[in-house]
Amino acid sequence: MFSAGKMFGFGIGKKKGPTIGIDINSDSITLIQLDKTRIGVEMTRFASLPTPANTVREGLIADPAAIGSVISELMLHAGIPPTGPSPVLNMTIPAQAVVIRLMPVPTGMPADELAEVVTQEATNHVPFPISDANLDWSLMPATERTDADGVRRVDVILAAVQRSIVETCWRATDSCGVQLGKIEVSSLASIRGLALAGYLGASGQMSMVVNVRQDATDINVVRSAMPLFGRSVIIGMETLTEAISRSLDVDFETALSLLPEIPLFGMTPKDQRMGQAAQVARTIFSDITDELERSLEFYQSQVGEIKLDQIILTGPGCMIPNLDQYIGSRMGFRTIFGDAMRDMTFDQGLVVERMRPILASCVGSSLEPAWNPSFTVDLDLNREGRLPLFFDERATQKIEDRQPTLNWFKPTLIGGVCTLLLVSAALAYLTMFDVPAKQQELVTTEAKIAQAKKDLEQVNQLKERNSSLKMRQKVLNYLVSKGRRWSSYMDTLQLNTPKGVQIDHVVFGAQDFQIEGVATDFTSVSNLNLNLESSPLIRESSIDYASRKDKTPQFVSFGLTAKLNAVTLPKTGSPSSNATPHTTPSIGLLLKDGEARQ
Repeated sequence: MFSAGKMFGFGIGKKKGPTIGIDINSDSITLIQLDKTRIGVEMTRFASLPTPANTVREGLIADPAAIGSVISELMLHAGIPPTGPSPVLNMTIPAQAVVIRLMPVPTGMPADELAEVVTQEATNHVPFPISDANLDWSLMPATERTDADGVRRVDVILAAVQRSIVETCWRATDSCGVQLGKIEVSSLASIRGLALAGYLGASGQMSMVVNVRQDATDINVVRSAMPLFGRSVIIGMETLTEAISRSLDVDFETALSLLPEIPLFGMTPKDQRMGQAAQVARTIFSDITDELERSLEFYQSQVGEIKLDQIILTGPGCMIPNLDQYIGSRMGFRTIFGDAMRDMTFDQGLVVERMRPILASCVGSSLEPAWNPSFTVDLDLNREGRLPLFFDERATQKIEDRQPTLNWFKPTLIGGVCTLLLVSAALAYLTMFDVPAKQQELVTTEAKIAQAKKDLEQVNQLKERNSSLKMRQKVLNYLVSKGRRWSSYMDTLQLNTPKGVQIDHVVFGAQDFQIEGVATDFTSVSNLNLNLESSPLIRESSIDYASRKDKTPQFVSFGLTAKLNAVTLPKTGSPSSNATPHTTPSIGLLLKDGEARQ
């Protein structure tokens, strides 16, 4: 058990423990510790474990004791010593559990007056009593403007959460003996992590940050690292996993293990079951894409037409292969995975590139505000700390009223004295024998039997959960060890496509890829085939068919198969690279009025 730190006020003057960010969801619990060095930000500790079943519901802690036990195990795995200063744990909570509002206020207001105005305005926006809420707010300088009435105003972002949710976080940290630090909104923490990596720092750059979590998807329109609009839709990876489980008639854990291999976009299913799972995934992500379009349209209806520069994906949904290409093709905007760790120093054996977008929220909660090169929203829903003990219903802890001591009745006082003398004499007689020792031995034996029964029940429960946890561990291990890119072959195909050829369909296999399209004549098809054979990445290229169809005799429909050389595909740069993640360009050529042109 870790030291309780400042409990009861005895921690005053002691050295502050390490600050740790932790991300808790229904699939896994992840711990990260960051430090600032002369060369930048460094990840010094990392650990991740599966979440026990039914301990997290809708993104919130349902079993604080069980979560606290996992946190203790994570700290041991990460190498945090059990002695010394108590660690400070920063947590995130889902956006749908928090009321977030933007409120315009005149610029230049004193801090105390601003606090009074925001608190008063909060009563009009928060759907539960302010007395039962934890509040925090922050000015957003990027929103400063002059309104139509000539008054200079700036937006204030307000966040409010029910105090019972904060109390649950306290009970979880109490059970593992650490100090609870900040409580942040997961979507805002993701924005902070992306800003550190330089995705949002450009002045005036408009981005849509999409955090695909287990229980929901958070959508935020961001300008210069400032969230201007946000909403959450209750569609997440749990929705996808349950849909695949029903469609394939498999259990939830089996469906979960299939997610990292689903051929969502530009991939050939390896069997019929994966093809069916891919169709289910396309349906779910089609619904999410529709919500992205509705959010953008609603925001534009409020502020007018805007130019969206990019869509950044974070969260567990990034485990789905080619999700960025799927959403980018549907939305028509540049779409990338947000790697909040790309400029950090860390052990790349612990966290591979494919897993990094999942950790954006955890990275953001671990950051100190001063480390970020651009101004971001820094809200703490645990700013006031734990409430003191009051004798009312809003107290986070209750103390039972002391029961009055019952007095002896006077009529029985004499009889009681006599009885006491007789009992004393009897006890003096019994102490000459071994009765007290036998009774103590009996009590000890009964206690051991009761404890053994409890231990046996726990062992049976652990056996039942063992298979589930192994399956979740398998998914986590998969995420940190597997990944492949086809960008080199797509670039080769783009460079070698001659004029007069339109590529309609590309299907990648294990040893080759197939191309289908149309051309203006047979010579163009032959030129494409020869160009591909000359590429060092392609061993052999052959034309499967080439013919003119009755309905379109002016074009030649063709199919072509290119076999791949046994070479190592180029890998992406290290996380410290400043390069923007690669996106595959369009290679289609337009055909119009019987003429082919690029």
